[in-house]
Amino acid sequence: MKPLNYNRKSSKNGFTLLEVVIALAVFGFLIGGLLGFLPWGVEGVGKVREQSIAYGLVDAVQVELERMGFSLVERGTKRIKGISSFAPEDMKDKRWSLLLVAPKEGHRVEFEQVIEYDKNLMIDSGSQEEGKMQELWINESGGSNVPFNQSAKGEPLSLLGMEGSETGPPWSNRWLPEAERYFLIKCSQYPLEHRHRHHPSNGFLALQVDVQWPYKIPDPSKGEAGFRRVSHRYRTHFRFPLAITR
Repeated sequence: MKPLNYNRKSSKNGFTLLEVVIALAVFGFLIGGLLGFLPWGVEGVGKVREQSIAYGLVDAVQVELERMGFSLVERGTKRIKGISSFAPEDMKDKRWSLLLVAPKEGHRVEFEQVIEYDKNLMIDSGSQEEGKMQELWINESGGSNVPFNQSAKGEPLSLLGMEGSETGPPWSNRWLPEAERYFLIKCSQYPLEHRHRHHPSNGFLALQVDVQWPYKIPDPSKGEAGFRRVSHRYRTHFRFPLAITR
């Protein structure tokens, strides 16, 4: 019998300490790089979700405009001065827009207010207003004025008109707190030179609709119901045409 040779090297050598350290370093480097992309991925999923909700608001916008009625929408989106005259004028920077709002979940759309375009207010991150608020429409032909926020009976037409009534039915069913108005839907008429410009003889009203978000977000530093309006330059936009009939 041959004696055992204890000096013979085993054919099944393990990893050396240096190899293990290098492997762990490479693994840590790869994992660290992948984790660096994680916030981007989460943010991307959030953006896709919000964009999907914005696309789904189209029908809700149509329903809310129909609820408001043709006359109120027509006057709240006023853009052409002397619309029935031989020489109508485009109001340009004095044009009006009708604002609708929706919560982050996008399950409802409500009429907020009518504003006059104001670029300074729109881009001012410290302003709580999107533009100069309009309370009523003055009939050019000398007829009766049309209020935008409250009816002649004091019933709220817009969320602005609901102040003091947001806790009582049936107005409470439409109330949407300022801090929850995440989506802004800005409805405007087409300019004078556009083929879809409005005229009283039309049986329809064509509108440019611009969905923007985030519009308003909670701000605890301003109290329990505090909110902050996000400047126009920091919002995402989704635009589409829409028409309502008389």
